[in-house]
Amino acid sequence: MNNEASVSASAQSATSAAGQSAFRRWLGMTVFVLVALIWLAPGFWALATSFKITPNILKAVPYWLPIPATFAQYTEVMSGSRTVSATVAVLNSGIVAVLTTVLAVVISALTAYPIARMNFPGRNVVFGMIIGSMMVPGTINIVPLYLLMVKLGWLNSYQALIAPGVASAFGVFLLRQFFLSLPAELEDAARIDGANSWQIFTVLLLPLSKPALGALALFTFQATWNDFTWPLIVMTNPNRITLPVALSLIRGDYAADSFGPIMAGAVISAVPLLVVFLLANRQIIEGVQFSGLKM
Repeated sequence: MNNEASVSASAQSATSAAGQSAFRRWLGMTVFVLVALIWLAPGFWALATSFKITPNILKAVPYWLPIPATFAQYTEVMSGSRTVSATVAVLNSGIVAVLTTVLAVVISALTAYPIARMNFPGRNVVFGMIIGSMMVPGTINIVPLYLLMVKLGWLNSYQALIAPGVASAFGVFLLRQFFLSLPAELEDAARIDGANSWQIFTVLLLPLSKPALGALALFTFQATWNDFTWPLIVMTNPNRITLPVALSLIRGDYAADSFGPIMAGAVISAVPLLVVFLLANRQIIEGVQFSGLKM
């Protein structure tokens, strides 16, 4: 009888623990869903507003669904009937973001490899200076960079937007940490097989570094795509401005009577970043995870 009572009590205890665990999971999932809905609500509102007709955008009783739906807001903002064309701005932002990302990844990899895998005098000093530059606020560099662009004659050119972003201290740090996490035995085996440093870098280490390279590419693309201050300073030609600057002009021209084109421009600006993030989400997680394994 005692054994049966003990088994029954154990079963009841296990059932109670399972019930509590299921309740905690359900409660946690409910909280996560609510937080996600709150976080997504402004984005959904912007998306819905971009498809509304102008009379339905500002109403005493707002509603979420764009009924009837229209593409007129996108047509207006892309054509630039009142202000600059978002089509030109998207093209400029795409060119600048892609070129800056490619050059930043290449230069960061070429800089990080010798710092991580080679012994040379002053290596730690160089790395310390690179890390120290990350602590300097970016606004301090605006005036010297602007004067440099003036002397080079690069104002209102793609060079002025691309050149300051290709030297990334964060990129060097990220890739250096990832290179250090790779086993040294791989490099030793390659040297025994007769490979030189360039072959080890291009054939062995770079293919293994795809997660870190992908993470750096996404971070650089996002920062360049969203950059507002620097393009606003060095670009005065309406045909060369980037999308964040164009959105500020759209906001100034439409804020008094219609938020439709403003929301359409915001959606256009967010879509490329969302697509890139969904495609490179795995690389971001792996790159950041493995880059911190070893100092």
